[in-house]
Amino acid sequence: MDSKTEGFIWHKVSEKEREEIKKQAKDLLDDFSSKIDKIKFEEEYFESEEGLREEGDGWETDPEFRDIMFANAPFVDDDSLVAEKGSWKK
Repeated sequence: MDSKTEGFIWHKVSEKEREEIKKQAKDLLDDFSSKIDKIKFEEEYFESEEGLREEGDGWETDPEFRDIMFANAPFVDDDSLVAEKGSWKK
């Protein structure tokens, strides 16, 4: 047992403990976000005169990648994957 888990024993969490954990987590997040708000920085960006980037050859991909993706997709329409945003995460 390492020093981080020493003294902790698994047990079913009661509703009271669950609420206390939620309160502690919220307090931590609120404290963290208030400290982040105090950080001041200057944003930097680069703007090209032409507004275009140089064209290149791209990169090599696995020749089987497309077939694997289409085989795993729940819905395929001709040469397109049909998916609702985030639907594969469910």
